[in-house]
Amino acid sequence: MPVPVALFAYKRPNHTKLALDTLARNTLSEGTDLVVFSDGPRGEQDAAEVAAVRELARAASGFASVTLIERPVNMGLARSVIAGVTEILEEHNSIIVLEDDLLTSQYFLVYMNDALSYYQDDAMAFSVTGHTFPAPVLPIPRDYPFDTYAGYRCSSWSWGTWRDRWQRIEWGMGNFPAFERDASAQQAFSRGGRDMTRQLRLQFEGTIDSWAIRFCYAHHINNMRCIYPTRTLVRNIGLDSSGTHSKPDPRFEHPLLDEDWLPRRFCSASAIDERIMRRFRAVFDPPRQSVSRLLLHKTKRLAHRLAQSSRRIVRRVTRLIFPEVLPVDVLVVNTYQKSGGAALAAWRTFCGIRRSYSAATYLTLYRDDWDPGVAGLSYTSLRAAIARELGALDQRSLRRYRGRPATFFTPAIHANPLRIRLSRFRPKLAHLHWVGRGLTRVEEIGKLDCPVVWTLHDTWAFTGGCHYPGDCTGFRGECGSCPQLGSRDDNDISRTLMQRKARTFRDLDLTIVTPSRWMADLAASSSLLSGRRIEVIPNGLDTEAFKPIDYQAARDYLGIANRHPVILFGANRLPDPRKGGDLLCKALSMLGTPYTLLTFGEGELPLADATNVELRSLGSLNDDASLALAYSAADVFACPSREDNLPNTVAEAMACGTPCAAFAVNGLPDMITQRVTGWLAPAFDPSELAAGIRWLANHPHPEELRQAARNKALSEYSLEVMTSRYEALYAELLREGTQ
Repeated sequence: MPVPVALFAYKRPNHTKLALDTLARNTLSEGTDLVVFSDGPRGEQDAAEVAAVRELARAASGFASVTLIERPVNMGLARSVIAGVTEILEEHNSIIVLEDDLLTSQYFLVYMNDALSYYQDDAMAFSVTGHTFPAPVLPIPRDYPFDTYAGYRCSSWSWGTWRDRWQRIEWGMGNFPAFERDASAQQAFSRGGRDMTRQLRLQFEGTIDSWAIRFCYAHHINNMRCIYPTRTLVRNIGLDSSGTHSKPDPRFEHPLLDEDWLPRRFCSASAIDERIMRRFRAVFDPPRQSVSRLLLHKTKRLAHRLAQSSRRIVRRVTRLIFPEVLPVDVLVVNTYQKSGGAALAAWRTFCGIRRSYSAATYLTLYRDDWDPGVAGLSYTSLRAAIARELGALDQRSLRRYRGRPATFFTPAIHANPLRIRLSRFRPKLAHLHWVGRGLTRVEEIGKLDCPVVWTLHDTWAFTGGCHYPGDCTGFRGECGSCPQLGSRDDNDISRTLMQRKARTFRDLDLTIVTPSRWMADLAASSSLLSGRRIEVIPNGLDTEAFKPIDYQAARDYLGIANRHPVILFGANRLPDPRKGGDLLCKALSMLGTPYTLLTFGEGELPLADATNVELRSLGSLNDDASLALAYSAADVFACPSREDNLPNTVAEAMACGTPCAAFAVNGLPDMITQRVTGWLAPAFDPSELAAGIRWLANHPHPEELRQAARNKALSEYSLEVMTSRYEALYAELLREGTQ
């Protein structure tokens, strides 16, 4: 029976498809069992690509069987490979291993099966591989009589091994201290390249996490070899900066595979050809160049870069004069890609709907990664740095209002001149979210010739510039004499902005979506949106990323003692008055008995009077896994906001099974059911908030609260529920647009 094949994949669907296609064309594929190990996404931004990879694996054909192992969390390549290979070798004597960026020739499986059979009883063979380096880099001597050669260094670009060899590997590297004291052992290990000892040291120190360097070390410790073919049967297409560790390098690039070549003459694993080994080592330890050759090489590189820069400048000037208009299915628009509550909601919406609308695009002012579906300035680029300085232009018009309070106000007079404009796209449907900080001008929105959905994360869309109006009801008219400007002028910039919006919205095919009923009611009462279609669709989140983690395990991981009940509070800025941190501190001081306050976010709280509270700050948490741990370790999540639409933190806490205490204001009554999923205190009454925290933290049946909170999140706030609601809305609007 052919040896089973393990394919390790993550989030590169295009690479994975090519790898599966070429493997399926192999001569032995129809008799081969394929196991695809799909690592879980690191965060919401990777979920769509991971899902696409899994769909490809499910649809794979041409094999005796295909088994998809879906990891629920992100294990990382090292842990995934070690665990996956171990699982398969518990049932099989040998294994062939590939990663998602390796293309194989039609005789790859034949060769690997033959080699694993031939070398199984060779005491010097630890592994076999189907890869070798290009002939210009590693020329094989013409008089070399075999089709394989033995090497000191193993390959991770396709390999196979046996159960008894795999079981010899000591992954914990307990023998490394003795190795580091032994210069002769280090010299012997470096026969495969001087970089190996350095990598091994970094692995031992925890700086890197590599299964491959430990696999190489096992070859050395056991005085065994890796068997290579003299011509490659494998081509790596991941040398395109798409992977974490592989970068473009001409030493390793094979333009084509020889589809008709099959190694037949196998060398002995103990027969090292020193000529090949010298050339092999030179791949990793190239000889130093002379000064003249080095200068020539640098001159060529400089000329190449200048030519590239010239071509880029010509392309940019051409685009400025003749901007290309890109057709897209759905254009999702938000100022930031993933930073902040509105951005997270917008990004999660995009990740959900792009599964149905493959030509969807996410337009942002600053992009955080290189997702091909995102259009925006790279946050680390010089252009983005200049754009951030120019972002202050729009706030200059507020200088005339010297007495205005310290609230966030967007006059939207000046858009950022370096932004990517809405006019660059021709969408079938546009979906706006938070569009402040100079991402666009109101008038540009009015030029969209398609249905427009606008999800309101605050009130700016229907006010004269404020994002939360407080007690002001000026938005029901034309604004003016704005209290957030400290203005007594009826014709101040708040009224000007209201008039600009009124002109823009007049002929716009606009549908409003609000995450909460409170925001829907406010929008319906405004002069700008009264009479418009308004739908309530709560923000969604990944309920597999945000799910309950064992309470005790989460506390142990965070180093929280079990002495007192734990209250969790988090926000981008903890002292933000709108988030009510000061009200929470008053409530905590009324609890009397000791509590632990766990916080995440920037800044500090005024806890001087809450002497019964032990503070533990987690700082800023930017990944879902860390947030899920924090939520799961808490008895109560506190949300003492003075104004909040439908806070992501409450939805995330409930998805992790943590009940919430909040004031009964704005969108929070939509989320919290009194004494079922949490506690709603009368507005801004710290004593009632304290009573709710006490009741939740000391509930006799906490599992009932946790399960109810989780159920609420699954039914209302899951990504699937939100996506299906938006897809239904999109379909309806697009149908109407074609009639």
